[in-house]
Amino acid sequence: MAAPASPVIRLYAAAVDPVTVAYLRDLVERLEGKCYHLACDVQIAAADADADLFRLRPEPSLLAGVPEVVVSAINTLEELLRKGSPALAAYGRHVTRVMSVNDVITNLRLEFEAKRAQLDAAAQAKRRIAAEIVAVVCAPADTHESLSRAAAVLSSLIPRLESARESENELEMALARMVPSFATLNWNLEVAKQRVEAADAAVEAIPDVAGSWRDDVQVVHDGGDRFEESASVLQRVWTRTLQCH
Repeated sequence: MAAPASPVIRLYAAAVDPVTVAYLRDLVERLEGKCYHLACDVQIAAADADADLFRLRPEPSLLAGVPEVVVSAINTLEELLRKGSPALAAYGRHVTRVMSVNDVITNLRLEFEAKRAQLDAAAQAKRRIAAEIVAVVCAPADTHESLSRAAAVLSSLIPRLESARESENELEMALARMVPSFATLNWNLEVAKQRVEAADAAVEAIPDVAGSWRDDVQVVHDGGDRFEESASVLQRVWTRTLQCH
């Protein structure tokens, strides 16, 4: 047996206050093509009333005649996105934390690349010194004077070679210590973005951003689902409204 068809919700513009119709039109147009994250970014960046998504918001009493499902969708969107709302504040904190973690990873990557460049330079220096030693050893030295010169050069090159080897070993160990922390931090960040239960791992890796990370991630995750559902309701109803005229 087929499932019962969902009722078709339409907004009869003639029965609704024109101010409310204008608000719905403006809101649908401003939300078109936007995901929850982008809509939040727009609201946070809105410097004046004209940039606010809800700039044409009428008094609640003017929602008379609007289907209940549409009123519910509008209320949800306003709850999620209006200036000063707890949901928008949670999103702002979440983005700040993610950016903070990204900054830490970027700095660690730059430090890693600098260490790797130093390691390459140390390895090249070691090879140059080794080549000089080989050249001295292989050079003809059949007189006391030439043997003395070779010995003097070797006495200078051999300590330099040992120093170069020590520098190379120290840099290799430094890189080896950095790799696990970088890999763990990066993995924790990516997982924390996708899975609420992994958020604490990222916070533990970077204590400076500790706080209500888990709560904010959950709010953002839930907000995304509610936004998509409510924005879809408005878009469908408004499209049907236009088709009726």
